[in-house]
Amino acid sequence: MSTTLPRLDALTGALLIGTWASSLLYMAELLQAVYYFSHFKRDNWKLKSYVAVTLAVDAISAVAQYTYVYLYTITHAGDFVYLTKQHWPASLGVISSSCVACLVQSFLAHRYWQFTKNTIMACFLFILILAAFAGAVSSALTIILFPALKDRNKIQICATIYVGTQFSADLFIAGALVRELMRARSFFKGQRRMNNMLNRLVLHTIQTGTVTAVIAVLAAIVFLIDDENNIPVGLMYTCNHIYILSMLLNLNIRESGRSPNSTINGGQRGATIFAHSTTHNISVQFCPTNESDSSNGGSVKSSALLPTLQSTRRISATQPPEIEMVPIDTKQIPEV
Repeated sequence: MSTTLPRLDALTGALLIGTWASSLLYMAELLQAVYYFSHFKRDNWKLKSYVAVTLAVDAISAVAQYTYVYLYTITHAGDFVYLTKQHWPASLGVISSSCVACLVQSFLAHRYWQFTKNTIMACFLFILILAAFAGAVSSALTIILFPALKDRNKIQICATIYVGTQFSADLFIAGALVRELMRARSFFKGQRRMNNMLNRLVLHTIQTGTVTAVIAVLAAIVFLIDDENNIPVGLMYTCNHIYILSMLLNLNIRESGRSPNSTINGGQRGATIFAHSTTHNISVQFCPTNESDSSNGGSVKSSALLPTLQSTRRISATQPPEIEMVPIDTKQIPEV
């Protein structure tokens, strides 16, 4: 067996460049995380715990990436036998990365279900998510059993299932959310504030959903062309942070410090967007601003709701009347 070192550009160079790009995205992710925890302290503890767990798993993935590169480029630099094998950081990185993808995709799929109550579509999305996770775990186990680069052809089936289902889940989730957001825009013609927020949601959904899907496809193509290089691994290093950025951007797009039940009125008939942190859905409700009180004590019911949105609330149009407190034991004093 030849002991001549192979070209390192596709082995260690790809991993090194991948960590550079990953580090830049990781910094943006941390900034968004700090913004979320400092501006949305009133969010439900379950949601904040979910975000914290996702960030912790992503930190484990980042440690695996940096360890992999350090072992390849420093500790075992020039070691031909070591460079031709995949070691524990590789399998740890695959599992932790798939966990991050599963958590964020589940968050977005649950948000879609809360938005539309479309159980069939939501179940389909969760099946894709679980299939992608199963493919990733199978790939990691195959790497542990067959660590040599020359045996990478053994994980082609698992890797193809992993990348294909993850790609499909990203596109279906992004498409489903964009479809509902575009339907919502038709109800707010002339409402600049509402349209701006919906446009931002559409833009973020398209950007994050398509970017991860494109990266997954590129990694799969490169892997099928040459399965003994680390270029696909370097490409997939960035996906974790893009996933978490998509989740944090969906949470941080709300107005900071605003209670989920607070309202924003504008024009003759204002509109209110509630980004509920406990259910991850957006409820849109029309609130009258310049209308007279109704005859039944001023109680005004919501006059219109989007067809795809589920929750309705009653909004009081007047404050309760003041009650004068008079002591019952007070005696009337006769005039002198």
